[in-house]
Amino acid sequence: MRLAILGAGAMGLTTAALAVSRGHDVVLWSRSRASTKGLGSKSRIESTGALSGNWSVSIAQTAKEAVADAEAVLLAVDANGHRTVMEAVAPHMQAGIPFIISAAHSLSGLYMAQLLQTRGIDAAVVSLNTSPGTAHRTENGKVDIRVVRAHIEASVTPNGSQTDALNICAELLPAQFARRESALAIGLLANCNPVFHVPVCLLNITRIERPENWAPYGQTTPAVGRMMEALDRERLAIAAAFGFDIHSVNEHFHRSFKIPLAPMDVMNATLHASGRGPKGPKTAMHRYLMQDIPYGLVFASRVARVAGVPAPIHDATVLLAGSILDVDFAQTNTILDVLGLDAMSHDQLIEFATTGLRPVTPFHEGTSQ
Repeated sequence: MRLAILGAGAMGLTTAALAVSRGHDVVLWSRSRASTKGLGSKSRIESTGALSGNWSVSIAQTAKEAVADAEAVLLAVDANGHRTVMEAVAPHMQAGIPFIISAAHSLSGLYMAQLLQTRGIDAAVVSLNTSPGTAHRTENGKVDIRVVRAHIEASVTPNGSQTDALNICAELLPAQFARRESALAIGLLANCNPVFHVPVCLLNITRIERPENWAPYGQTTPAVGRMMEALDRERLAIAAAFGFDIHSVNEHFHRSFKIPLAPMDVMNATLHASGRGPKGPKTAMHRYLMQDIPYGLVFASRVARVAGVPAPIHDATVLLAGSILDVDFAQTNTILDVLGLDAMSHDQLIEFATTGLRPVTPFHEGTSQ
């Protein structure tokens, strides 16, 4: 199968290595071209760690070239790039070619579904709750893969095309895919990372500003762990208000890293002691803050309002982070306003997230910021 991967960072390279290792052809496209600089049109990428090898890929120069002969398209960029990349590639998508989002923050899959519908393109949009693995790009074309995930949850819009689309995901990647009926359940499941990343970064902000060499797993003290779990309880309550039973951040760590269930500080200490885990950011502009606050915590807070569920820890964290970092995070999410969630009722949002059919006003494609 020919897979077009939009993005050549850590997750784009990880996905490429996994797909090629399973016998598929991969073409990579970087919108800025920064991540593919120095790579020729026919190149080899290198992976180490959980999957080691050299993998042959093609490098596309344009979105049109990337998806021209693709049998599946996978988006692997940070959430703040979802909208611009979707708008760049939507005019070139073909009917019947699934568009897979890894991972789908802030219901971005529904935005892509609207872009395709307005163009009369009948194609499934698959929203994954997490990425195929955890990894660190060491340089362009090289990635250190720490974990290859065995379980991923996914929804498909429109939901009538679920079986074929998820079968394609299972062909491309080694994970087992569990189906969710609603993109909203996936959107809330995708908020596991913000629940972990934001507290440990905010409570270690002086380390980031200095900048120090530090390890988030090693600095998840009991107090930091309690903040993570307080945010997580609200996330679970929001999901329950929509009828979703989703797993906790503790369960996410258990599934991803195969360590015993325990309080977050204990699980993080276990990972740190084994030498696993990411390096701490050395700039506040890192995605742990600039992506996970607007596309994770702000998203959950907005959805909580629709559900009528209080989320004071989310609201306070967003307010505190904005004060510390001098950023109005409520205004930096480019997906939420164009979806018009605030105008929807609880039931309308469930219907929209399940069917992809917009219940309130006609869709008008926005202009990316």
